[in-house]
Amino acid sequence: MKPTARRCKAWLLTALLLAGCDRATTLEFGEAEQPRPTCTIARLKSRCEGASYPVTDQTVIRGIVTGNNRYGEFYNQLVIEDASGGLAIAAEYDAAENAYPLGEELVVYCNGLTLYDYGGKIELGKAADGNLCIPRDEADKHLRLSGLPAARITARPVRIGELTPADVDTYVRIDGVRFAQRAAWCDFDPETGRYVTTERTLADADGNTLAVRTLGGCLYAGEPLPEGNGSLCGIIGYFNGSFSLRITGIETSFVTPPATPATAYP
Repeated sequence: MKPTARRCKAWLLTALLLAGCDRATTLEFGEAEQPRPTCTIARLKSRCEGASYPVTDQTVIRGIVTGNNRYGEFYNQLVIEDASGGLAIAAEYDAAENAYPLGEELVVYCNGLTLYDYGGKIELGKAADGNLCIPRDEADKHLRLSGLPAARITARPVRIGELTPADVDTYVRIDGVRFAQRAAWCDFDPETGRYVTTERTLADADGNTLAVRTLGGCLYAGEPLPEGNGSLCGIIGYFNGSFSLRITGIETSFVTPPATPATAYP
């Protein structure tokens, strides 16, 4: 081969390699080509060691949606969970459209978002002008459904007296409990004509109690609390040293197993 031909061949090979590198390093993908998570939820939350932490790298997490505002239970908020833990995300979205259904896998592009400490609980949002919610017009940039078939959400059994920080923002089931009050989920304010966010007390047979926090704007705010003994499912909350429970998907949240022992409750 002549020197000129060899030089042309080498130049062509180099050009092809450079073009290949350009394509490989360009962030271009469709719905079926979304990137894999770069870290777990627990690892992402561990970055926030102070009041807030801005995410400035290409961090991607994935999690199953376990809490949304379909029934008015999580206003401007989503909760997702992976094998390492759960995370609350502050975001503006139209609940009527059910944009992020329960059981769907959500891909979260964290670059440009901020982790913040809210009463000891790490959440993810958008720090801008004091509004922590991801604006509706930016939601598609940061929050995308993976397109995989929806998962069947299974609540993990826990006991009130054994809750730890690792349980925060995870979907759990608490068995053998009852409500200490006979009332509606939320109190009614006659001055405003609206139901208000209310905490009710859940008790177990060992005398442990847990606050169940329900937003006044939820669809079942005026309905009576379940009576008797049973199991309650929801998301574990936390604020300033106290755990709580937030109901998610009220239609299937409370059951009364026939084998529940008739023990004396506080």
